[in-house]
Amino acid sequence: MIGEITAFSNALITAATNTLGGKSTQLSNWRTTLRFSSFAALVIIATLNLLNLEGLILKSWVIGFIAGFCGGMGLPPLYKAIASGAVSFVSPVVALTQSFFLILFAITVKNESLSWVFPIAAGLGAIGIFLCARQSAGNPQITFTIFLLALTAGLFFSGCSILLTEVENNEILGALFGARFGVFLLSLFFPPKKNSGKTHQRGIKFAQLSGSCEVIANISFLVAINNLELSKVGIFMAATPALSALIAIKLLHQKPSIINWLGIAASSGALAIIAIS
Repeated sequence: MIGEITAFSNALITAATNTLGGKSTQLSNWRTTLRFSSFAALVIIATLNLLNLEGLILKSWVIGFIAGFCGGMGLPPLYKAIASGAVSFVSPVVALTQSFFLILFAITVKNESLSWVFPIAAGLGAIGIFLCARQSAGNPQITFTIFLLALTAGLFFSGCSILLTEVENNEILGALFGARFGVFLLSLFFPPKKNSGKTHQRGIKFAQLSGSCEVIANISFLVAINNLELSKVGIFMAATPALSALIAIKLLHQKPSIINWLGIAASSGALAIIAIS
């Protein structure tokens, strides 16, 4: 059961991470969000590694560094897309891309066999993503640029997720230290624009919260993939849009339509099937 719990935790906290990052970008800019979120995450994971120095293995650190740098490349397009206000569209595109490639990797490389209920769960998850992505009249207009940004973010995140499947349970903290270092190194290439306004300072706080949540999401993901089939973890990832929509109601002041709520219900059904199978 630990695999299901951590997979759901990853989806929930990833939704919070993405939404907080989008809020930070709205208040400041994506460069500020990237720098301060990555620095906060690096400080937290470095502190945890000080308490577990024997877990620092060069191989896992290198894998984590490459994965982190790859995943970090997806953050700027993600933040810019979410900052447009279209989180109910962006999050489904990212989640669908990441889920698709993780499940494809599980089947083709890890040779996982799928149970008979998997197509049902996958179908419900796909319906949930589609319905969550439907825009109501009051929400921002979707452009091809926003779609391209979301797709790009999903592709980079997929590469990060697949690389992290090579990390063992006892190497999680060391790998995450490498990953967070990789993201922070990337942020150095994009220095924040100088701004001292109150709105900018609020953006920094949201960025730090986003980075803190991301560490928990990363740990949850690594525990999940070591205790649950990758294909099932991919289905849990598909719940991120529904969870993002719920968080966006309060944080980004979005108003999901009845269709969006049906999407949330479909995603919940997919999770329930995977959890009991």
